[in-house]
Amino acid sequence: MARNLEAKIAALRAHPAFPQAARNMAIGLTGFYRGGPLLNWLMDDRARVVLSHVVLHCHFARDPADPASGLTPTRIKQPCREFDLCSPGRATAMVSLMRFAGYLAVDPDATDGRRRPLVATPKLLELLRPRWRSHFISGIPVFPDGADLAARLDDPVFVRAFVAAMFSRYEEGFRLIMYTPGLGLFGDRSAGMMIASTLLAAGAEDDTVPPSRPFAISISALSRRFNVSRIHVAKMLRDAANEGLLTRAGDKGEEITLAPALADALSVFYANAFIYFFDSAREAATKLDVQDREASERSRRSA
Repeated sequence: MARNLEAKIAALRAHPAFPQAARNMAIGLTGFYRGGPLLNWLMDDRARVVLSHVVLHCHFARDPADPASGLTPTRIKQPCREFDLCSPGRATAMVSLMRFAGYLAVDPDATDGRRRPLVATPKLLELLRPRWRSHFISGIPVFPDGADLAARLDDPVFVRAFVAAMFSRYEEGFRLIMYTPGLGLFGDRSAGMMIASTLLAAGAEDDTVPPSRPFAISISALSRRFNVSRIHVAKMLRDAANEGLLTRAGDKGEEITLAPALADALSVFYANAFIYFFDSAREAATKLDVQDREASERSRRSA
C-alpha cells in the first residue's frame, strides 16, 4: 500500500491543477472549522475528524440480530486506541460531549436494560455532509467525477458505504498525516492543522500554492478564527521557526515565509487527503453500482 500511495501522491502533485485544488480544499476546510477550549483540550482537530468517521462506522455497523454490535462508548474506545486518536478516557468524554450537543442519542429501540447503545442523529450527518461535499467540489479541477460524488452524498446508502470505505483504510494503516514529518508540530496541537492550512492558502493569487514568497498573517485574527489564545498561535509559529519550517519578519513576526520542508509537507498532506476521500468514495460508488447491476440482471432473468 505504501509504495502505491506514494506514487499516487507524486502523480497528483504533478497535475497542473493540483495547486488550485489544494488551495480550494484548504479554504473549505478552515471555513468549516468548529472548535473550542474544551474540544481543543480533549482532542486535536485532525483526530476529531477521524473520530466522527469512527462513530458513524460503529453506528452503521449495527446488526439488529447482535445486541453487542453498534455504537457504544466501549466500541469507540478500541479504534481510538488503535488509530492513536486519544486515550480511552478522552474518547468517553468526547462521546459525552457529542451526546450533549445532539450528535448522538440513546438508541430508542434498545431492549437490553443493561446496555445503553447509542445512535448517530441526523444532526451529525448534517454537520459532516457539507464538509465532505466541499472536498469533492474542491477536487473538480483534478478529478472530473468530483461533482458526481458530491451529489451521491444525498443518498444514505452511499454515505454508509463511503464511511465503511474510509474506516477500512484506517484499519489498513492509512493516516492523513503520512509522509509529512514537517507537519507533526502542527498536527499535534489545538487548531494546528487549521493554522497550517491557512498558511498554505495565504499567498497572493499569482504566487505558488503553498506560497513561495513572503506573506502577512495576523496572530490575533488566527486566534479569534480558531478559538485559541494568541500565546498559543505565537508559540506555534515560533516553534515552527525554530525547527526551520518557516521564517518570520516584521515587528510582530507576522511576515511569514514557508521553508521548502513545510511547503512540501503541506502539499503532500492535501494530496493524501484528496486520495483518501476520492478513493473511498469511488470504492463505495463502484460497490453500489455493481450491486445495482446485479439486482437489475436478476430482475430481468426472473421476468
